[in-house]
Amino acid sequence: MKNIMLAAIIVTLASSPAWAIFETNKELVSTAKITLEEAVKNALKLVPGKAVEAEIGTEGGRTVYEVEIIDQNRKSQNVLVDAQTGQARTDK
Repeated sequence: MKNIMLAAIIVTLASSPAWAIFETNKELVSTAKITLEEAVKNALKLVPGKAVEAEIGTEGGRTVYEVEIIDQNRKSQNVLVDAQTGQARTDK
């Protein structure tokens, strides 16, 4: 009975949207020319502060890192960093 439950859980997790997102993100990371660390550094050059979250995704057909920064005024700002060029811009 435990084996059947375990198999059911594995099938459920493997077919869940979270797993699909993980696989998609893996593909996006593999096509990026800059690393997450480089993206965060580029974002902090544009908006000084503390990076609190970063993720990879797409915008306008391009792969981008989105970095959330708490700036020196303690306000949250999102910076998009192109995963191919490293160019950073604020998300407005």
